[in-house]
Amino acid sequence: MSASDPMRVLHVTHTAQPGGAELALARLLTQPHPWRATLHGPSHGTAFDQLSDQEVPQARDLPALPTGGTRSRAPLLAARYLAGLRDAAQVLRRSPLFREADLVHANTAPAAIICALADRTRRRPLVAHLRGPLTVESLGPIGLPAFRALAVRRADGLIANSRFTLASVPRSTRFPAHRTVIQSPSGITDRIRQPRIRAEVRAVGMVGRLQHWKGQHVFLRAFAAALRGTGVRAYLCGAPLFGEAAYETWLRELAGELGIGEQVTFLGHVDDLTGFLDSIDILVHASLGPEPLGQTVLQGLARALPVVASEGGGPGEWIRSGSNGILVRPGDPDALAAVLRTLVGSPRLRHDLATAAAGTPGLLSDAECVDRHAEFFATVHRAAVTGPAR
Repeated sequence: MSASDPMRVLHVTHTAQPGGAELALARLLTQPHPWRATLHGPSHGTAFDQLSDQEVPQARDLPALPTGGTRSRAPLLAARYLAGLRDAAQVLRRSPLFREADLVHANTAPAAIICALADRTRRRPLVAHLRGPLTVESLGPIGLPAFRALAVRRADGLIANSRFTLASVPRSTRFPAHRTVIQSPSGITDRIRQPRIRAEVRAVGMVGRLQHWKGQHVFLRAFAAALRGTGVRAYLCGAPLFGEAAYETWLRELAGELGIGEQVTFLGHVDDLTGFLDSIDILVHASLGPEPLGQTVLQGLARALPVVASEGGGPGEWIRSGSNGILVRPGDPDALAAVLRTLVGSPRLRHDLATAAAGTPGLLSDAECVDRHAEFFATVHRAAVTGPAR
């Protein structure tokens, strides 16, 4: 790469399903970026289909990893998962995109393991993206030791999506000298500065993959306790992934059992997320534990919505409870129901929360996220060329 040429960055993803990490990467690459981006991942999934219009060359031939393999304690599934990582590394090693890259960006922990296996000779700098805390609960009994033993030792740089995520790295862990926290692109292109609050609440919404850990069942129980039989509707925006269709079936049954079946709409995946957010009056985030980042929370704040979120993790870095949003105990439908009753009954409180949300400091647009990534990629590449610091 000459001084005048843009850096060639290969982005590696272990899945193309439209999960939070994958959508964040897709948003990053659909924005104008100063590096020459390429993408290598598996074929199954739609998260990166839009990149075909962005002139981002893609190789979509990585083998798919077994669903649940990283968290499984079943020896057979664990063996299949490890074999899948090895096979993916072999495919990546032979890829022209990999050989031609000036820097490799692994979008997730499994992708970082694949990249480390593919380039043990350290021919090109590697940036590993940590999208969740470095714990057994997040990465699983297989993923955690594999990430520590392979990706940690090989990586030249680390990006974490929140201070909470970065703080989960044990002090004894030997990590790259180049570490940073960068907010994931959340689809924020512009922010609402003057909130639009209706006198009556008509719609309460939740955005996120339909997954038990995301807490949609907690939201439904709280909504039923607070708003059953009223004119308020609940909207669930998101679809199940990775073999989680049974959870959606149970949620639909639960809505009927709670007597709110006629008040709840399952929207599935929604492309126009900004339009959806602008159509609701209250946004709920109900994860059962600390969320690594909480893209939904950032999106709601940027659109000047009253936001109710589970306390802890990334959302706690953005919400000052009672000021620009409200934090509730995770997994507590009674606490969430009490907040919903209060918000529905108080236009003034909704207005105050939305006004403060509109002024939340530090929220980055997707274009600003691109700038932060570009600066970090350049820093890591420069250090690797002159002699990587660790």
